[in-house]
Amino acid sequence: MKVIHFVRKSSQLKASFIQNQVVNHIAYTPGIVYKIKTDQGGGFSTFHNTGFKTLDLSGAGNFWGKIKFKLVKLITTREARKIREFVNDADILHFHYGTDAGIYLPLLRHIAKPKVVSFYGYDCSSFPQRLGGYGKYYLKQRVFKHADVVLAMSEDMKKDLLKLGCPEEKIKIHYHGIPLAKFYGRHNYDPSGKHVSYLIISSLTPKKGHLFLLEAFKKAQSINPAIQLTIVGSGLQWHDIMRFIKLNNMQRYVSVFGKIAYASQQHLTYLKQADVFIHPSIVHKNADKEGIPGAIVEAMAAGLPVISTFHAGIPYIIETGKTGLLVHENDVDALCQAILKTANDPGLRKNLGRQGQQYAMEHLDVSKKEQLLEAIYNGFQ
Repeated sequence: MKVIHFVRKSSQLKASFIQNQVVNHIAYTPGIVYKIKTDQGGGFSTFHNTGFKTLDLSGAGNFWGKIKFKLVKLITTREARKIREFVNDADILHFHYGTDAGIYLPLLRHIAKPKVVSFYGYDCSSFPQRLGGYGKYYLKQRVFKHADVVLAMSEDMKKDLLKLGCPEEKIKIHYHGIPLAKFYGRHNYDPSGKHVSYLIISSLTPKKGHLFLLEAFKKAQSINPAIQLTIVGSGLQWHDIMRFIKLNNMQRYVSVFGKIAYASQQHLTYLKQADVFIHPSIVHKNADKEGIPGAIVEAMAAGLPVISTFHAGIPYIIETGKTGLLVHENDVDALCQAILKTANDPGLRKNLGRQGQQYAMEHLDVSKKEQLLEAIYNGFQ
């Protein structure tokens, strides 16, 4: 059986949460379609196309087709015909990001094959509010109307989709999973050094909560000078983060490093050397929010105790006090206390780390999630 995965840009295949679904199929042979060919953006992984059947539409459109795409974000009828030929022997069409599924409307309207659409976060949080609510209309008319199954990462995301007008009978909750064997390890919970190190690895975007974290960490460090923070990543908030650190004289105990390759030795070393992983996601003022941050699941697999927030799908993978610690978004005092609590108690770090690791390995691994995804595909047979 064959499944064709649709993205807007080829670089999105570097996003681990998309790539992992493509390369870990069990009973299905994958293929790929993309409209734009680029290496810019998308993710921090490396994607090797090891013989996957691929349709590159970047050179398929004429001048007017390119103008149409730029103005209304739609493929042409000619491109839709090329896709229909390409997917002729496919059993399932799987579109990644609700927003990007909408560019394939000329195909979605007329093809009879089963169509699955995965949502990941901003596409059902901030996007619907764009242009005075046009984003919501866009999703209802271009995506929900034509999709057969809409995948939500958590109950929280399902609620968002229902508010946007997605028919409940089309929604299935499915978390894509992480290849956790790459991150699994026996963690040292009793470091011999005098410092307790905290780590966040993520893109530097507002919803990741870096400024919230820095505010809480400044307060915690004034009480316990033995704590240190390492920030790893790149993104739009780089300058804001560096400015905050400088203005508050935090350079002595906060280090910032650029992006790293996903699952690289450098990535694994950061996880191994840290004592606590901290990822305090928040809803940004433009309503942008997470799905389930993969970095949290990877840290859990590495055995790190995790501090995060009651945000989006995070409470569905972390039980506070058991597999991690959660605080409410933007509650600086609560986050400060969670930092101090873990810094002062190696036994707590060990218990949270081990229980979080066990939960991740049992419930969040891509191999098990891929079986569930293919069971969804098989429901069309």
